Amino acid sequence: MKITRIRVRDVAVPRVYETHCADPNQMQSDVDHPRSRYQIIELFTDAGLTGLGEVSDIARRMKALSAQGLQDLLSEIMIGGNLDRWRDLYGRVQAGLPDDWHPELRSLTLFGVEIALLDLVGRRYAVPVYELLGGRYHDCIQVSWVAFLRGDISAAEELERLRVEIMEKSGRGLRSFKLKVGEDHARDLERISLVRGLAGPEAYIKVDASGAWEEGESIDKVKDMAEAGADACETPVIAVSRPIANDDPLRINSNADAVAATLGRVRAASSIDIIEHVADLGDVFSTALIRHRAVDVVNVVASQAGGLVRSQRLIQTAETAGIPALLGSTIELGPGTAAMVHLAIASKNVTVPSDLVSPELLVDDICRNPLRFRNGTLQPNNAPGLGMEIDEDKMEKWAVEFNSH
Repeated sequence: MKITRIRVRDVAVPRVYETHCADPNQMQSDVDHPRSRYQIIELFTDAGLTGLGEVSDIARRMKALSAQGLQDLLSEIMIGGNLDRWRDLYGRVQAGLPDDWHPELRSLTLFGVEIALLDLVGRRYAVPVYELLGGRYHDCIQVSWVAFLRGDISAAEELERLRVEIMEKSGRGLRSFKLKVGEDHARDLERISLVRGLAGPEAYIKVDASGAWEEGESIDKVKDMAEAGADACETPVIAVSRPIANDDPLRINSNADAVAATLGRVRAASSIDIIEHVADLGDVFSTALIRHRAVDVVNVVASQAGGLVRSQRLIQTAETAGIPALLGSTIELGPGTAAMVHLAIASKNVTVPSDLVSPELLVDDICRNPLRFRNGTLQPNNAPGLGMEIDEDKMEKWAVEFNSH
């Protein structure tokens, strides 16, 4: 079975509210808070099967190609390629992307290509993608709802909006929550206390500072947040801040041991779990975290890892060190969310509630059969491949045209 045609289309889907993360140094001032931009990839074959993928949540600073530009690039590399050697096709794309591409855009694009290829392989052999990843370990994935910062509003208004948000999600079966923090410590402590009171003593509550604090500040603030009711803290230290990891990962990779040692000292002083991202950084960083005993949990965002295969390797590497994993998110549409659910289902070590909130954070999807929360969990559509089908009316509704850089 060979690829005969490729189509790429731009869409942008609004979020249910404007989402903000801590960025005290304004390192990512171009974030589009109200909506997310995507490029939907379709791989057509001579057997009449179509593979579906997505480039997830593209930021302006990435200077992505237009949909037509990406379509032309992928067509030049992939058309005529044989699905019998789909890993070779992935490798050709990996080698063929320009050297000057933004590092996160490169990973997001490779993720979109890989899941489209896996979708095709699954459809060809009539098996779900999780079977291609080794088979089912779990029936479902527990979801941790992410409550974002709300931007420039009063504390009273933010707390009221948070109260409504958590009450609604708790009432529908969610028992795990992640709070974005790092902009206003006093307000953060109020938010944590509010969520603990609303969700109850058995709820799992983690906070995510996005790398807002220096080492000593991290130790003090994590202690305060633990006392307020947090069970875990993700990305406390500025040395591994999310903007640096997204935009300049070499800066962290080249100093991996020192960064991991810093995080390890924070963990040693903390009474709650410390969580860190590994997907958008090199393997040198994940192994440094293990050497320095720097984390209790790893966060793997498959779209930032360049695909499901590398993500599974990162998850299994952590497992060898006795470190559990969760899946993070860049806010994916239906194809990307489905791919991550398949990854979770096939990964024994994904045992911590994961941040796959897109089904209820975005106002809509581009698939006819989007995944939905069921009592705080997500389950795959047990159809061949990813199990997702495009809704052309939705594609037309959310179509946009972005200029190439």
